[in-house]
Order: sequence, then C-alpha cells, then structure tokens
Amino acid sequence: MERNSFLINKKIHQYILPGVLMTVAMQLGNVVDGMIVGNLLGAEAMAAIEISMPVLLLLQMAAMMLAMGGAAEAAVLLGKRDMEKAGGVFTASLAAGLVISLIFALFTPILPGPLAMLLAGNGDLAALAEPYMMVNFVGIPILTIAIIFCYFMNADNHPQLGSALFIIANVVNLVLDFVFIQSFHMGMAGSALSTVIGYLTGMVTVVIYFRSKQRMLRLQKLDKKVFHYVGLAVKAGVPSAAFTLMSALKSVIINSAIVRILGNDPMAVYSVCANAVLIAELCVGGIIGLIQNIAGILYGERDFYGIRTLCKRALTYSYVAIAILLVIFFAVPGVIAGLFGITEGDMLALCETALRIFACSFPFYVYNKFLMSYYQTILQPGLSTVVTVLQGFVVIVPLTLAGIFFWGLPGVCLMAVASEALTILLASLWRMLGQRGGKFAAGGVYMLPQIVGETFLDCSLENNLEEVIAFREKLFAFCADNHITDRDANILGLAVEEIAANIVQYGYRSGQKNYMDISFTIQDDKYMLRIRDDGVPFNPMEYRQQEEEEVMVGGIALIKKLASNFQYMRVLNMNNTVIELNIGRG
Repeated sequence: MERNSFLINKKIHQYILPGVLMTVAMQLGNVVDGMIVGNLLGAEAMAAIEISMPVLLLLQMAAMMLAMGGAAEAAVLLGKRDMEKAGGVFTASLAAGLVISLIFALFTPILPGPLAMLLAGNGDLAALAEPYMMVNFVGIPILTIAIIFCYFMNADNHPQLGSALFIIANVVNLVLDFVFIQSFHMGMAGSALSTVIGYLTGMVTVVIYFRSKQRMLRLQKLDKKVFHYVGLAVKAGVPSAAFTLMSALKSVIINSAIVRILGNDPMAVYSVCANAVLIAELCVGGIIGLIQNIAGILYGERDFYGIRTLCKRALTYSYVAIAILLVIFFAVPGVIAGLFGITEGDMLALCETALRIFACSFPFYVYNKFLMSYYQTILQPGLSTVVTVLQGFVVIVPLTLAGIFFWGLPGVCLMAVASEALTILLASLWRMLGQRGGKFAAGGVYMLPQIVGETFLDCSLENNLEEVIAFREKLFAFCADNHITDRDANILGLAVEEIAANIVQYGYRSGQKNYMDISFTIQDDKYMLRIRDDGVPFNPMEYRQQEEEEVMVGGIALIKKLASNFQYMRVLNMNNTVIELNIGRG
C-alpha cells in the first residue's frame, strides 16, 4: 500500500506518443523542408534559410514566451485548482500574442529587404532570403496563435490535439512545398507560404478543443486583470524569450562569421549541422516535452514523488534515443549529408567530418534542454534563464568564433560539444551557490522544497474494496497518532470509503489492474485529503443522488456539508478530488 509510480508511468506512456508525434511533425517538417529546398533550389537556398533564421526566431519570440510561459503558469494553477486564474492566463496570452504579431506584420513592406542584405552579406544570398522573410512577416499572426493554442491544449488534457495541430500543419507544409516550388515556381516565397498555410489548416484542431467537455481552460472577458495575467505568462516565459533571443543573436554572429571568413560552401555545410540539432530535437523533444505537460500540474499539487519519477523516466528514454542517433551519425554521415543535397566532392568530405564531431554534443544538449524545461515548468524562470543564456550565447559564441579562426568549420563543431558540456558545469555551480545562499530552494538538482510543518500519509491503492478498507483503517490509525479528533477522522474515513469505493466499482470498465493515489496531509491550519485516479470522468461536485441510479454515493452529500472545502478537477485526464477540513473548528 506504499506509494508507487503506476499512475505517473501510465500518464507518461499516455502523453509520450502525442508529444513525440508533435515534435516529430514539427522538427521533421523543418528538416524535410530544408531537404526539399536544398534539392529543388540548391545549397545556396538552404543557406539563405539559415541566414534568415534570426529574423524568424525574433518574430516567434513573443509566441514562444507567451505559449510556454503561459502554459507553465496555467498548469501550476490547474494543479492548485484555481481555474479562474488559469483561464485568465490563457485568455491574456492569446490576446497579447495576437496584438504583438499584428504589429510585426505591419512592418512587412519595410524590414525584409534591409534585414536580408544585412544578414547575408552579399546580393545573391540576400535575393533568396528577402522573399522568404517577407512571407514570414505577413504570416506571423497565424503562427503565433497556432503555437499558443498548441501549448495550452497540451496543458489542458488534450495533448493529442496539440500533436494533431503540428502534424496537420507540417503535412500540408511539405505537400505545398512541392506544389509552390516545383509546379508554380514560387521559389523561396513558396517555401514560406506553405508553412503559413499549413499552420492555418492545423488550427482546425482548435474547433475540436473548444467543443470538448474535458477542457478546463475557459476564455474570459478581457478586463483590467489582463495585464496582471500577461505579466504572469511573461515572467514564466522569460527563459523561452531568452532562448529565442540568444538563438537569434548567436545565429547572426556565427552565420555572419562563417559566410565572411569561410565562404558560402562551409555555410551550406554548417546549415546541415544546424539541421542535425533539429534531428536530435526530433528524437528527444517529445520526451522532454513530458516535463512541460505533466510536471507543472504535479508541482501545483505538491506531488514531489511524481515529479522525481517523471524526470528520471524522461531522461532515461531521452538518452536511449540519443544513443541510437549517435550510432547513425557516426556510421552513415554521408547519407545524412546527401539528404540535404550535398552528395560529392570536398563539400561531402567536410560535411561527414563536421557531422561526426557535431553529434558528440547531443548528450550534453539533451541535459541542458531538460534543465531549461524543468526549471521553467516549476516556475524557477531565473535559473532556467541562466542555463538558456549560457547555452545559447555566453558560452557558445566566443568558443565558436575561436573555432572558426583556428580550425575552420571542424572547429565550429568541436566548440559546439565543448560549449554544451561547459554550460552544464557552470549552471550546476550557479544552482549550488544559489542554494547555499538561500536564493534557490534546496533539494538537489530538482529543487523540490522541503516540506516543513507538514505531516502526510501517501499511498497507492489497487482498485479493490479490500485495499480501500485497509487504507481507511490505516488512515484512522494515522489520525489517532496525530491527535486528530474522532469527528474529523470519521469525516475523512467516510470520504475515502465513498469516493474510493466508487472508483473501484465504477471507475474502470476493463477489469485490468489499476491503482489510485491517495494522500492525506496535515498542513498549516487544515487537513487535506486528495484522491486521484484515471478512471472514467466523475465529478462528485455535480452529482445529484437519484434513487433509481446504479451508483450509490449518498455519503457524498454529507461530506459536502461537513467539509470546509470540496473540489474536483479533471487534469492530466485524471479525476482529482480534494477534501479540506479546517483544524480547530470547535
């Protein structure tokens, strides 16, 4: 009857497929997009996309900040059962994202040309980059709204819809790439337009989301609180904004140095290495994404056992995937280069060497990505931002410039490995110093707070009535040991008996072995009983007993009268029922 990881592991396996599919769709779309452009328009066109990347990152910076920060904040609020604030963050993030992206779109006639020339450094690359940037300026409102909806749907019981949005978007994108580039001869503008239309098509999933009965987030009327909610999303999203900004600045400096010092051909090879990061992201992004989708809610519920289980499992799966990827990169780098249109000569030899070296950065990259995602999710944006800035700019840029001057393109790839490893070391030192000085919470790398002044009983029950009865007796003994009155103990025992027995009898239809998690906590001035299961949705708050009904839970009405607070939420596709009793009620 001790606490186990059955439900958490079940959620991991339930959420991992949509997360992996979403990441595969997004990153595979980006990678294949580069392959299509490289093969249909040539290596210089692929280099032009890489040159344009800083502009695209800056255009999407607000979207990623509001989407990831807002969704992280909303997930913690849902875990705390504060649906009104969670809905306010959702509404404010969408509104702010739309306003900012529309402002960007107004600059379409003005900025793409000068930016293309500034970043490209020569007229040939600038001519390819300008139409690509121009279409992205026009389409940024569509991309912004799609990205924000995706992350909030993931946090609100619908990871399959977030996944479907990106799958639809990228399938349409890739099909239209061929149509616009090969059939309509639209060149670089066609490549960008296919992306915008793809995301617009993918937003059909938003209609399904709004019709769902299981969604917890609701759009709210905009009022003066909107600025407060935007502030919450922005504060939590600072690491995402920092990552995007650092990536843009890094791309500007490194791309410019490679083009001007090494030339266009090494720039084309480097763009393949940049796509190698997308391939690594393709393999592990969906797995690390479990942290964003699950950990925030567990943190809001103070389920620290569940968080540790989730993190260990996500890292294990990620490193298995990376090990397989490393074997492929070392064994057949020429095949990977060929997919991007580099098939012969000195460029192929250089690309093979570069890819083998660059792949060595993947294990360190995964751990840095985990740290950034985890610290942002548990609302430690300061530490997440430190990792982001170190990885994205402070460490990588000077090392890469040194690599260019001393060893050329192989030096760039070698410094990518060194910078990822050094980032882990520096970030760990910063965290430990902050923990010693009291700036950050103690608790090792996970920084889970020590529970002070709180006594708890945490168990996992198999779905049978004997386990429920045994737990009830264990609860009574726990109450006696902690001097809880017989009246309060009986109320808590009744709650366990009524709700847990109902889960056993009616929550699962398959007859398979399942568990529910039950925790009882004495904290501050109240007793808190939480019962969590992943059976069929059942909201005891909305239940009205009828004599002819099969499910007999009449005791729930009594619990409602006696409890200080009685709440229900369906989060992570699990029923969460929380009963609170005030201490010392007389």
